[in-house]
Amino acid sequence: MSAVGPLPELSFDETFLRAPQQTLRPLLDAGVRAARIREMGTTLLLGWADVHAALLDRELGAMGAAYYAKQGWTRGPYIDWVNRTVVFLDPPDHDRLRGLLGRAFTPRQVARVRPITERIAGELADAAAARGEVDLYDAFAQRLPLQVICEVIGIPGVDAARMGAWTAALSLATAYPDPAARAGADAAMCELSDYARALIRERRRAPGDDLLSALIGVEEAGDRLSSDELVAMIAQMLYAGHETTRNLIGNGLFSLLRHPGELARLRAEPAGIDAAVEEMLRYEPPIIFVSRVVRGARELGGVPLRDGDVIHLSIASANRDPARFSEPDRFDPRRADAGHLSFGFGGHFCLGASVARMEGRVAFETLLRRFRRIEWCGAEPSWAGDTALRTLERFPVRLVAA
Repeated sequence: MSAVGPLPELSFDETFLRAPQQTLRPLLDAGVRAARIREMGTTLLLGWADVHAALLDRELGAMGAAYYAKQGWTRGPYIDWVNRTVVFLDPPDHDRLRGLLGRAFTPRQVARVRPITERIAGELADAAAARGEVDLYDAFAQRLPLQVICEVIGIPGVDAARMGAWTAALSLATAYPDPAARAGADAAMCELSDYARALIRERRRAPGDDLLSALIGVEEAGDRLSSDELVAMIAQMLYAGHETTRNLIGNGLFSLLRHPGELARLRAEPAGIDAAVEEMLRYEPPIIFVSRVVRGARELGGVPLRDGDVIHLSIASANRDPARFSEPDRFDPRRADAGHLSFGFGGHFCLGASVARMEGRVAFETLLRRFRRIEWCGAEPSWAGDTALRTLERFPVRLVAA
């Protein structure tokens, strides 16, 4: 393997999590391909080409619980969930669970999602218009995908707020969680698991026209999901099915409000919403980084690595890599050089990518049609500094109905 000098060091601290692109920009400009995360002794890949290649590399293992083991967190309900969740697993377990989920998520199930999304978006817009000043996350960006995924799974709408509180606690475990965040994630997973088991028992007795009933009934060559796997999948769908879409909607509107000319252009040319959503995903991705485990000694990003090493793939900096995107720090909803990595690539490409894109389109169609003015209430909001999700701490806005 080629020799490599000392890597620049970074921390998954508040400064980095609030401003990952700005933190990593000088390294990208200097041609640096990787950095060392000092708390864990792990490696962060920075550029688009290296991150893309790693996402496609099936010889790299899924994160599993190795990321947390590097932090000394090896036990508890949250770690048990990670060890059973499809996105954190390697083949053959990953392929088996993904295949069973694919068999349940039939064209009929997919066709249900858009009208559900349009109805809920309209109801939320009505409620927000009546209030005038709202936190966009609480009133719309979080509630829309959360209520949609609850209805699709078959969770009663009255329980959506509890689902949101539990998944918010899980999100605080995604970066470098302190003891309080770990305890919160464990408690949330316990409560969510108890709720999911009761719901599974109910659906076994009386199946409905929902995704959970389809998951319970799906079978292939005598293989079906166990109760523990069903619980893990419900938690994963709730978490991934709304936290990242919330950030797509919130980050996208934040970017539009910071670029009022682009907002005005999108109002005048609503056919451009599809391209705008892709640029929102590139410019402020819903998640800052993902992690993988090295299988076998090898070199990645010019760095010699050993079997079992944990690496992180920086989605935030890859999406702003000047070697891949022209004027990468410019928000351009008409950008021609697409190719963001926000949904991943390869075997772990996001199963819900098409649904997230659809929900983003419906969200912006609804917001731009229903409100002739959307503006911040007070100072520009700040990015969160305690999670690997790219999200704002809060998003107070004033809405003026059309």
